[in-house]
Amino acid sequence: MMGKGLVLIGGGGHCKSVLDAALCMNIFEEIVITDHKISAGSKIMGCKVIGNDSQLSRLYIDGFTQAFISLGSIKNTKQREEIYQKASAIGFKFPNIIDPTAILSKEIILGKGIFIGKKAVVNSGSTIGDMSIVNTGAIIEHDCQIGNFSHIAVSAVICGGCEIGDSTFVGANTTIIQGVKIGMNCTIGAGSIVLGNVSENNTVIGTFR
Repeated sequence: MMGKGLVLIGGGGHCKSVLDAALCMNIFEEIVITDHKISAGSKIMGCKVIGNDSQLSRLYIDGFTQAFISLGSIKNTKQREEIYQKASAIGFKFPNIIDPTAILSKEIILGKGIFIGKKAVVNSGSTIGDMSIVNTGAIIEHDCQIGNFSHIAVSAVICGGCEIGDSTFVGANTTIIQGVKIGMNCTIGAGSIVLGNVSENNTVIGTFR
């Protein structure tokens, strides 16, 4: 059984969204934060910053067996992936942090370490991969597949039957029409309209057919 203490790795802006949701879930007895730039002893929304990531092993020994990567990702997910590998090697488990205002179908599959923000929607038949972000107000319609370490940004709309590859970033207010497939390691710029498939390792801005 996992312990009830949680370590958030990363204390920036995304951390505040994650922390707010985690506090609203009311299932963690104690939440602490690690960050390279914020002084140890500081507090974020009442939760203590312990130090930088060098403290992770000690925290695990002290009984904090759950961790969450609260470092955000825009365009590049490499740093999140490296932190995951480090924390996973120590032995941490990764719960999902889901804001209570999010709307989730009972007929979905969720991986681990996922953040789903305020008023986001994940509809029936969809799968969300490990360590992914479905940010504030994003909509994942029916039968979508969202890859590992992907980030669906604020108010993006992924229409039914879409596939989003691993480590892909979909910018704020983007719309991806039904049935589109986007490969891994792609960046879809904010406000884009994606009408056709996007192969891996590509960047799309504006209307793409």
